[in-house]
Amino acid sequence: MTINAHTHGASTSAAGLHHSERPPTVTPGAAHAGTGLGGNTVAHIVQEHCPDMLAAEGVVIEHLDAQAGTWQFSADAGQTWRAVRTDLINRPGNLGLALDRDARLRVLPFGGHRVTGARVAFHTVQRSHGQGNGSYRAYASEDRDGGSRTVTLVLSLAAVNGAPPAVHVPRPRNKRAMVQRAAAAATAAAGSALSGAMAMA
Repeated sequence: MTINAHTHGASTSAAGLHHSERPPTVTPGAAHAGTGLGGNTVAHIVQEHCPDMLAAEGVVIEHLDAQAGTWQFSADAGQTWRAVRTDLINRPGNLGLALDRDARLRVLPFGGHRVTGARVAFHTVQRSHGQGNGSYRAYASEDRDGGSRTVTLVLSLAAVNGAPPAVHVPRPRNKRAMVQRAAAAATAAAGSALSGAMAMA
């Protein structure tokens, strides 16, 4: 059984959604095309977009939108990234990418290609993949452990990659105030020097 959940940048209108689909949800920063490129953890993506699902130790990714760009995952908190073999997981045959909850996922969009939403399909697992984290493994189409079902999300790039890092922009200084303060300091210094000279005289 497949659950379809369209969120963050889905092009499907709310009126045309199937009864098992969720209407798009807008969050601050999700409308921006820019991405942080640090990726989001599997746990964050599941909790953020499937809050009614039971806590899981990981997922098996069944499909990634190859038209959105180059997909990558990291099993070491973003220190190194490996390309996802979408040619393996997207073809028929029930072969998926096993990722633990702390693994990170991101997509690097193709140059000049505007992406409004990227399709992601996965099902959760209740046990860690262990040494199999980041490997490709066969999965059952039905009768999975814990009754896990396939979830399909349509996410914006920001929802996958995370929000861009905040950039601190210093406030412009008032040049007139700076000149006035400098003049006041010069006047005070001149007054002090004059006072000292008069005292010596």
